Amino acid sequence: MEIKGTAVQNTPDYIKEFYPSRFFEWLQSLPPSSKRIFEQPIYSTGWYNLVNSVIIPTQKAGDLFFDGNHKNAAWEIGRYGAEVTLKGVYKIFLKVCCPHYLLSKASCIYSTYYKPSDIKVLDCTDKSCVLQLAQFKQDELLIMERIAGWLTQTLEITQKKAQSVDIHTEALNGEFISTITVKWNNAPMTTPRDS
Repeated sequence: MEIKGTAVQNTPDYIKEFYPSRFFEWLQSLPPSSKRIFEQPIYSTGWYNLVNSVIIPTQKAGDLFFDGNHKNAAWEIGRYGAEVTLKGVYKIFLKVCCPHYLLSKASCIYSTYYKPSDIKVLDCTDKSCVLQLAQFKQDELLIMERIAGWLTQTLEITQKKAQSVDIHTEALNGEFISTITVKWNNAPMTTPRDS
């Protein structure tokens, strides 16, 4: 599986923002196949091997900054990716956008980031969305946590809070099929100033 450079850049950017004094330590912890990617410019329109450019770097971030919890690292980097990607004019639009409208377009969005991939929206209502992701290999499945983090932050940008996020993966004829189910409440989120 390959991933677009825009998504690859999120991992080093996240580390530079939240752990700037340890960026070099993270870079040095990477195996040569991953380290080479980050020692060169990352082109936003380029395609990179998913394991070397995202999975291994996320695992190393988990080892260094999340007490070995790779899923938490992936989740937080995914949230950061949504915040960075959906900024500026997009963020203003998203604050007035219905989350189910945005998430119903997820298959189009994600298909531009992963190849080859088979990403479908199985169901989308005004309070939930179910995505199905296929053609990912077993060593690439950590990406589901990152996608779930991205979805959660996207909901927050639309002023909704995820009530539950469930990732279910099963093997079918040697292929892994993951389903991500996100449910939210339509009540707007409150901030300390609102309450």
